[in-house]
Amino acid sequence: MSAYERRLEKNIVKYSWYKIFTKRVYLPLITIQLVNVGQVTVEELAIIVVVSSLAQGLLQLPSGYVADKIGNRKSIILGAAIAVTSPLFYAFMPNFWGGLLASLLFFGGYAFQAGAIEAFMHDTLHALKREKDYTKVMGRAQTYGLIGNVLLVALVPLTYSIHHSLPFILGFFSLVAMLWLTISFEYPKGDETYKKKKNPLNAVKSIVTLENAALFVFCGFLSGISNKGGEFRELVFQDISIAVAWFGFILALSSLAGAVMGWYVHVLDRLKPAAFYLFDLIVIMLCLVGIGATTNPVVTIGAFTLFAGYTRVRMIVFQAKMLNDIKHTYKATLLSALNLFTLFGDIIAITLLTQYVSQYGYQVGYVIFGIAVLVIGFGLWLAILVTLRRSAQRP
Repeated sequence: MSAYERRLEKNIVKYSWYKIFTKRVYLPLITIQLVNVGQVTVEELAIIVVVSSLAQGLLQLPSGYVADKIGNRKSIILGAAIAVTSPLFYAFMPNFWGGLLASLLFFGGYAFQAGAIEAFMHDTLHALKREKDYTKVMGRAQTYGLIGNVLLVALVPLTYSIHHSLPFILGFFSLVAMLWLTISFEYPKGDETYKKKKNPLNAVKSIVTLENAALFVFCGFLSGISNKGGEFRELVFQDISIAVAWFGFILALSSLAGAVMGWYVHVLDRLKPAAFYLFDLIVIMLCLVGIGATTNPVVTIGAFTLFAGYTRVRMIVFQAKMLNDIKHTYKATLLSALNLFTLFGDIIAITLLTQYVSQYGYQVGYVIFGIAVLVIGFGLWLAILVTLRRSAQRP
């Protein structure tokens, strides 16, 4: 193995560390800091969430195109540099404007990394002639990232009792580590597609196809369900008399489930794309129905744990299926478009879940929600089959 190939192999190890430091290790304390120290109101917190979500949504496609235009590595570094100072606003400016700036910087920086980092790792594996290992490499990096991040999220908030700003200062150093890792990545020389001439019109033509549209709607919908399906988790636990003291243990169990599934998620590579999409739908539906099917705490905790673990690794398989078949140079734009549809899925998911839970209660509400997901998702899956068949029939 040449020195260049050894440097590329190190990208895989560095990516595992990147997955640890890219998360906000101070996340559980953001609301407490803003409300208790900065006297931020609940209404102002809602404004921060909405504005940040809108900004992230608006940046999704442009940031993906920027990554394809200037190179994935440069986009990743740019995103990390934008996000790195965000925790300091919680530490030294914990008011509404500080909270808004912190959120905008973090999610704005994340937009330039999301899509680009996955495309970069796919390019790395392609240069090493290991692109078939994408799911295994990304899944196991997710395992290391979950374990490392759980440890940091458990330990960093303990410093809040020393000083309320200390966790956010430590969070800043965590993001500095992330920035250093992005700078140290080796760019795969054999696949410098960013040097080819690109323009937004060609990007749109490459991304906006009937096949992609059907897949994006399906994946975006189920990803929204994955993101918001556990939104009322603690309220469900309280409703079936699970003691609050167990909540932290259950969250840790969910992370452990995700770590284990990440290690073995590459097994799903054996499924053809259409078969995996149906499998994905059925697993998510069964988890949701299982949450509300009984008041037995063991069953409910098991369903939530399986749901949380699986939804943390499923996107890796989706990305692998899409990147394996890609026939253009707009990888990051493609993955960013997929993330954009996920934001729409979030809105649909939380709207449906809230309606069913409010009308029927937690148990029945989750069962109806799971059935609704199956009906809608199966219709969208059939649309994918139709577009795939039409694509196969083209000359």
